[in-house]
Amino acid sequence: MKNTNIDSILKSIFNEELNFDVRGVFEEKLLEYNISKTKALKLLNIDKDVFEEIINGTAKQPNLIHVVKIAEFLNVNVDEFIKIVLKNQSSENIVSIESARKTTFLLKNFDVKTLTKLGFFDKDDSTDLLVQKVLLFFGYSSIKEYEEQLDAPLYSRVKRNFSDKMKDFWIKSAFQTFKVINNPNSYSREKLKDLIVKIKPYSQDVNNGLVTVCKALYNNGVTVILQNYLSTTQVRGATFVINGKPCIVITDFNKMYSTLWFTLLHELHHVLFDFDLIETNSFHLTGDDDLFLIEEKADSFGRDFFFSEEKFHFIKTYINSPFMVNKFAKENEIHPSIIYSFFTWYQKKLYGKNYHAAFKEFYPDYNEAIKGLNPVVWNETSIIEASQKIKLILEIK
Repeated sequence: MKNTNIDSILKSIFNEELNFDVRGVFEEKLLEYNISKTKALKLLNIDKDVFEEIINGTAKQPNLIHVVKIAEFLNVNVDEFIKIVLKNQSSENIVSIESARKTTFLLKNFDVKTLTKLGFFDKDDSTDLLVQKVLLFFGYSSIKEYEEQLDAPLYSRVKRNFSDKMKDFWIKSAFQTFKVINNPNSYSREKLKDLIVKIKPYSQDVNNGLVTVCKALYNNGVTVILQNYLSTTQVRGATFVINGKPCIVITDFNKMYSTLWFTLLHELHHVLFDFDLIETNSFHLTGDDDLFLIEEKADSFGRDFFFSEEKFHFIKTYINSPFMVNKFAKENEIHPSIIYSFFTWYQKKLYGKNYHAAFKEFYPDYNEAIKGLNPVVWNETSIIEASQKIKLILEIK
């Protein structure tokens, strides 16, 4: 019994068809051993009424020792017989077992407390309602469907053990969104390289630039979505490879307009140069520690693309002149806030100076840039609905 997997048994009660005639097999064993039922039960030290309750499924709390004894007598695997006994329980007992199964499913997969704070759950939700909200959100009709169709694609090739349930939730949300969108366009690395060099000027258009770039990427087989940042996960972005096509998640990490563009270029670097590695692992999370070296390269790519260290050294003398900054921004085809943001970063990195609170008046509202992308938020009713809206946005010419 020490190898019995209770979670597996609970799953099988509701997920498997168990056709086994316990009484019929018991009668066959009596004939095989040439023994009466009364004698067999006496040897097993099981009361006749207790035996009938176990077989009929009316025992409110079947004695495990008795169950094991009967399994041995029938020459049936103990784990399989436990499933049979549980499956054959009264409707009242089945409801109780199913409730335990749902509770196990929730506690194993979700940080209920944090999701309640985010508005995904309500504090007074029952177990049934919590499960219902999860299944509705991900678009599945049962726990079985969730486990078979959402777990398997992500963890089949490389098993990833995430202790952080919110990180796991974030990953599965992104994966399901990409799955529903199902970009029909073919991906070409060469075309992506040509497209990337044209991206920078669109950063000047706060309201429409990011959406326009994401549409162009979508037409080249690269799907980009925006999910709310979860501080508990430390994930600032991600790159997935699904059905051989790159999929990117950018977040509203630090709520800054410039960060949206930097994150996008960071992930596009992964698409260009780390595609095979990411495909092997199914996805890569920006902020994860397992691929530190490629993170550094991707960061450098994003910084140099928009505002290199050389440009920082030029503009730092004029940083307090809005006229000069705007002029330099136009010459470099970027939004002025990108200059201020990167200037702050370089000052901290190179000189240890903190300009964190400076230049805030020059930063546009990042919400204006992302609202057209229909960001996935954690009080959504259904990823299916949100994903269909995103797909429509990305497909509009």
